[in-house]
Order: sequence, then C-alpha cells, then structure tokens
Amino acid sequence: MTVTKIKNGSMSKEFIKFVIPAIISMVVTSMYSIIDGIFVGRGVGENALAAVNIAYPLIMLHIALAMLVAIGGANAFSINKGRGDIKNANRIFLQSMILIVGISVILNVLILVFPTQVSRLLGADDMLLPYVRDYIKWVALFAVIYMPGLALSIFIRNDDAPKREMTGTLIGAVTNIVLDYLFIMVFDMGVSGAAIATGIGQLVSTFIFMTHFTKKNRLLKIEKVKFYIDDIKYIFINGSPSFLMEFSQAAVAFSFNIVLLSRIGALGVSAYSIVMYICSIFNMILIGLVQGIQPIMSFNYGKGNRENIQKVYKMAVRTSLCLTVIVYIAVFIFGKALSDIFIRNNTQVTNMALNMMRYYFLAFFPIGISLINILYFQIIRHEKWAVFLSFIRCIGFVQLSLLIMPELFGITGIFLSFLCGELANCFISVILYKYAEKSQSNTVKISDKKVLFRNIETD
Repeated sequence: MTVTKIKNGSMSKEFIKFVIPAIISMVVTSMYSIIDGIFVGRGVGENALAAVNIAYPLIMLHIALAMLVAIGGANAFSINKGRGDIKNANRIFLQSMILIVGISVILNVLILVFPTQVSRLLGADDMLLPYVRDYIKWVALFAVIYMPGLALSIFIRNDDAPKREMTGTLIGAVTNIVLDYLFIMVFDMGVSGAAIATGIGQLVSTFIFMTHFTKKNRLLKIEKVKFYIDDIKYIFINGSPSFLMEFSQAAVAFSFNIVLLSRIGALGVSAYSIVMYICSIFNMILIGLVQGIQPIMSFNYGKGNRENIQKVYKMAVRTSLCLTVIVYIAVFIFGKALSDIFIRNNTQVTNMALNMMRYYFLAFFPIGISLINILYFQIIRHEKWAVFLSFIRCIGFVQLSLLIMPELFGITGIFLSFLCGELANCFISVILYKYAEKSQSNTVKISDKKVLFRNIETD
C-alpha cells in the first residue's frame, strides 16, 4: 500500500486536486443554513428568519468543535503519513473520532435538557424565544451524529479521497433542499421543519463518508486503540486555532447582533441575517481553500520539503485575493437580487442588507491572508501564534471597532467595523509570518523529525 499519494512534483496539480473539492464541500456546508434561511424567510416570516440567525452561533460552535479535533488530528495524521508512519497515523485518527463523539454527546444533551436557557444565552428575546427554542432542539438532536460525521470528512480528505468527501456533502445538501421545501412549504412545519431537513441531509452525508472504509486503498482503519496523553495534547493544542477560526464568525455575528439590536432593532438583525447568509458562503470558500492546502502542507512538512510548503503557501495567497475580487464584484452587481431571495416585499430590509454588504465584504481581502497564516503556524508547530491570531479574530479588534466606529460614523460605522478589525488582524499575522520565515531559515532544519513531531512517538 502506498502512503505517499501526495506527489512531490507538481504542487499546482496537487493544489487543484485538493483545493477545488474542499472549497465545493465547504460552500455546500454553508448552504445548509442559507437554504434554511431562504425557506424560513419566505415560508414562515421575518421573525423566524431572525430566530434562525440568532441560533447561527450555536451551529458554528458545532462546526468549530468538530474542527478542533479533526484539524488537530488531521495535521498529525498527514505528517505521520509523510514520514511513512502509518501505525501512528491511524492511531491519531481513532483517538480523534472517539474524542469528537464524546464531545458531541455531552454538548447536545445539555442543549436538549436546557433549550430555553441556551436560547436566552444566544440572545433570543421574548418574541423570538419560541422560534429559537424549537430550532435548536432539533439541531442538537441531529448534531450528535453530524459532528463526528464532519470530523470524519476531514480525515477522508487527508486519506487522499477529497472527491468522496465532496460527493457526500453534495448529496446531503440536495437532500436538505428537497426536504426543506416539503417540510416548510408543503407540510407547514415552520423552523422545526428547517432543522429536521438539515439534520437528515447531514445524516445522509455521514453515511456516504462511512463508505470510505469499504475501499481497499484507504489508510484509515477501525480497530482497537489506546489513548495516549501526548496524542490528546497535540490534537487539542494544534486544533485550537481551527476551533477559534471557525468560531470567529459566530463570535462576530453575536457581537454584531447585540450592537444592531441596541441601535436599530429587529430590522437591523433581519438585514444582517441576510448579509451573514451570503457572507457565510464566501467565508466557507476561504476556509475550503485553507482546508484544501492543509493535507498537502502537512504531508510535505512530514517529508521535510520546505520548498513545496512555500509553493503551496504562495499559491493559496494569490488564489485568496483573486477569489475575493471576484466575489466583491459579484456583490456589487447581484447584491440586490441576492437580498430579495431571502425577504420578499420589504425594501427597507433588503436595501439595508445591500448597503451593509458593500462595506462588510471588503474585510475578506485581509481575512484570506490571516487564515492562511494561521494554518501555516499550525503546521510548523507555532501553535501559540496560531492560537493568538485566532483568538483576536474572535474577541479583539472587531469588537473594539464596534465600540468606536458607530460613535464616529453612525450606522455606516457599524458596517465598517468588520473591515477595520480584520485589517488589524491581518497586519499582525503578516509580521509574525515574516518573523517565522526568518527564524525557520536561520535556525530550524525542517527535515529534523524530532523537532517536527516530538509529542507523537512510535509504539
């Protein structure tokens, strides 16, 4: 069995092979909430749409926790694979899956037991509480399986099967669309119908991911495994930036919801919900780009090929900037039409959403570079820098901007706060990247496997 399917030659071919399926998969994943929003907004009403937006940080928490374990474990998996250590690689995979199953059960049982308290914590007022509570109960029920399924999809991609991971995600999304229409528009099940449709679609994806274990050319195997404290520490420490990276969107959404509710009211939250749905698509494009390069960079780090890591890094930065230009132009041209998809016959909401988008989407120029730098620090074992950068993207310059900018520029200042915060985050990440590059070239030999991977030992 070959363990070096990721080639040492053309990085551009490997880049395309892994990045395109990863981007498609992450965009489709983001479509779950967007499809819910479209059907809820048109079939239930504006309050229900606002409620789904209020619950969005919880969904992002589910994804963030899955990424915490999956990316930390997947980095270790691919580095070990690059070293030819298949025993260690599979051991990391099995420990990661057991961890995420335990986390998903504990978290979602708590949500099912305390749905009202969780809804209030998310920011639901008396008007939105019934909608939010009904929605999150079903989300939590299905997330017990969805979270491990999402983690499994990351390992499948790292096991040289990005197309299989993409296929499972696409089929699940199509299932969600069909069931959203039936449950909301035909059977009038409201926000509960949206959550159930999403959950069933996610289950379908998970079952397709499981077919990976029937393939002969896989490295992932289900077998008896022991837990090792060094493995667990590595998974959580290395995966922490990915947790924060995913959770940052939820943290920003929560912060904006508070400011918009206090300064504009439910109208502002409804408009922002439209922006967030559209924004989540492009956010997932960038995250897909980052996740697509992760197996290539981790593998080459394990192989000790510094040149290939830099090639992939530069391709990723250029791709990020090009994608941002294309999406920003699309927002200017099609922004009004996109807003109208979610809310009909309310020009006040859609016009506010369009105005907000034209400021908000500027932040994605620096965001792409920040995300790539965070992944780079994870791979080269500079986890402290990656955690720091990810943390300040959650709670830092964006929130500081939300305190200052509205006082200076009113409502427009709210919209510009995201750009100001992300520019500051990107500036710091670039400084740290330059310093890391200088330090690596002067003092660290990347072929030294003991330096690369001191926490995970061969049995």
